[in-house]
Amino acid sequence: MKKLVLFTLVGALLFALLSGCSAKVEPASVSIVAATDLHFAGREFHTYTGAFQRDSESNGSGKQMQYLDDILDAFIDQMLAQKPDYILLTGDLTYVGSKASHEALAQRLSALKAAGIQVLVVPGNHDITSATYILPEGEPVDAPSVTPQEFREIYADHGYNGALSYDKNSLSYVYDTGKGSWIFMLDTNFQYGATFGELHEETMSWLKSQLKRCKKAGAYPLLAGHHNLLVHNDRFRFGYVLGNCDALLSLAKQYGGDLYLSGHIHTQHIAREDGMTDIAGGSFAVYPHRYGTLTVNGGQWEYTSQATNVSAYAKKIGSADPYLLQYEQFGFQFFYDRAFEQAKESLSDLISDADILSRLCDLIARTNVYYFGGTPSAIDLDDAASLRPFLSDTRWGDYLDTILDGTEDSIHADSTSLQGAEG
Repeated sequence: MKKLVLFTLVGALLFALLSGCSAKVEPASVSIVAATDLHFAGREFHTYTGAFQRDSESNGSGKQMQYLDDILDAFIDQMLAQKPDYILLTGDLTYVGSKASHEALAQRLSALKAAGIQVLVVPGNHDITSATYILPEGEPVDAPSVTPQEFREIYADHGYNGALSYDKNSLSYVYDTGKGSWIFMLDTNFQYGATFGELHEETMSWLKSQLKRCKKAGAYPLLAGHHNLLVHNDRFRFGYVLGNCDALLSLAKQYGGDLYLSGHIHTQHIAREDGMTDIAGGSFAVYPHRYGTLTVNGGQWEYTSQATNVSAYAKKIGSADPYLLQYEQFGFQFFYDRAFEQAKESLSDLISDADILSRLCDLIARTNVYYFGGTPSAIDLDDAASLRPFLSDTRWGDYLDTILDGTEDSIHADSTSLQGAEG
């Protein structure tokens, strides 16, 4: 009788293995942190002075390169205290994709791995490029880049080792949390180094097969990639939203997916369409250096975005740098000043009244900081309404209109009720 029972159990196990079925796991809570667009360079290779760096800062993007090493250290310190199960980094890990920057970042992330926190990464459009440089004295010097294979090797401990399945045609993979949720890390680069994103046909076939496995296992599929699945701003569609977004949306929905994490657009924003939620995280390199905290339990999830507390970390390590110790004020002012100067340069020839010009630049600068930070509710709408007529037939007027069309904050969402979402 014992032999019969043993034979039956072995036969059932063999059948499951041969048929590719995954054993169903009862859902349990999984804690996840998501960050994107780190644009990490590494202070060892970049000196943030010189005309080239000043010109880069003046474009209004707001990247805080000078203190980014410290901000990343603050984030890692907070993660070591928070201890999430996973940290997802959805692309543009590095400034311009130098091998030195990738290796330095992977080394920094090893502290999280050592603490039992699994980091999962995928590349963005800045990570695998042909034109790569470092800034040892503030001016660009050619530096080695990475191939897709080298990227996989550098980040072997941060997703590629231990994945349930890899796509042989891209750097996509799927990770089984063991708690009833699978994390699909999608390489959305149609061509490395290009802004445009789209999943290749072969990758879509791989994804479909893995989503089938996920559904058979009774697990929830969480999808993440660099490019956006849904539109977050009508002015930023081409080059930001995936070229085959409709096909991916349909496929995800077919197998129970209703949440996608992205980046690329640098705006903390939540979009919802046809039962799918796309949460685009703000660039980690830009004030207020946000990251999202996500709890997933089966098909139920809740997301909240929060800012990295740089000044608290500076005090903790005994820093004497006054900018780090008062970083929240400094970080805001840095981003504000760059946007103000960009607006002033653009509008000076159009607006002759100095007071109106100053007010317009202030409005644009504050709008920029609040919008990219995911808190457009802080924008003074009365001030915006009174100043908007001065921006007729300008790109700034169109830009303000797309933002002021919906000023709900985009820092919280869940699977049952969505707050601050724009479709």
